Amino acid sequence: MGRQARLSSQKLKALSDELSAIIKQQYDARLTEVYVRMTPQEISAFDLQKERISQIHVILSEHDAKR
Repeated sequence: MGRQARLSSQKLKALSDELSAIIKQQYDARLTEVYVRMTPQEISAFDLQKERISQIHVILSEHDAKR
C-alpha cells in the first residue's frame, strides 16, 4: 500500500462506517444463504466485499501503527 499521510478523522469515520455496513451485509448474506442459495452474482459481490473488508483493515491497521 505504501506510505500514506495520516488519515483525517472524517476519513477514519467514513472507513469505519463503510466497514460496519459491509460486515453487516456479509452477516445478513450468510444468514439468508442458509435458506436460499446465493446466485453467482451474489457470490461475486460477497467476494468483492470480503476483499474490501481486508483493504479497510489494512488501511486502519497501518493508520494505528503510525500513532
